[in-house]
Amino acid sequence: MDPYFAVITEPDYHQARIDSAGRKQFFATGRHQVKKLLDAIEQCTGASPARTRALDFGCGVGRLTLPLAERFEHVYGVDVSTSMLREAERNASEQHVSNVEWIETPRLSELSGRYDLVLSTIVFQHIPVREGERLFATLVAGLRPGGCGAIAVTLGPGHPVARVLRWARKSVPFAHNFINVLVLRLNWSHPYMELNAYSLDRLGVLLADSGITQWSVRFGRARKWRAMNIANIIFRKPDADRAADANSRVSSSGDRRDGAQ
Repeated sequence: MDPYFAVITEPDYHQARIDSAGRKQFFATGRHQVKKLLDAIEQCTGASPARTRALDFGCGVGRLTLPLAERFEHVYGVDVSTSMLREAERNASEQHVSNVEWIETPRLSELSGRYDLVLSTIVFQHIPVREGERLFATLVAGLRPGGCGAIAVTLGPGHPVARVLRWARKSVPFAHNFINVLVLRLNWSHPYMELNAYSLDRLGVLLADSGITQWSVRFGRARKWRAMNIANIIFRKPDADRAADANSRVSSSGDRRDGAQ
């Protein structure tokens, strides 16, 4: 496990090299990103989430979770890896943070209706698309009315050669090994890290299922020709009164149509 380097691929963040100063800088990047995401949510939705409870999905060692704990009364750090959660809990203890609850991903449904903000970054690309869509829908549906979110997903690579290489690595025997050596300049047996491309159309349908029909995308173009583009999806769930009014209008409209037939 190399949990810090997996997030920020700088040599000083390797598990064998990172020290207290490195950890401090690592969490400073998380603090900066949390501020950036909260500012983007306010700019895109015209609202700020209630500073009560937040959820960091795919929290890892707590890079965003611990900075969120400085702004919210209670934070849920959710991750599939128990070893990551143990490291995150150790970081929280070292920073004297006591308002975070660390939870494994299979328990995500237990948090439905408990949080006002959901963030997720550098996570969904490693989750198979159909499972990722299920988790995306669960996260959105679990938001309290009026809650906000910023969830990053990867899109297909923009360069046509990169798209062909991606297909070959997944579909053609030994293609991954040859690409390692000839394109990436890596060892023949270097493991293939799965990167999955999501459809904004399909995610938009999932948002609509939770009553969210207005949402924004902050697009991040890949810096390298072979990398994947990123979409940060920013949204706000209608509050209870607005949702009730919308349902009432739909119901009334349906009644009028039924009566006219």
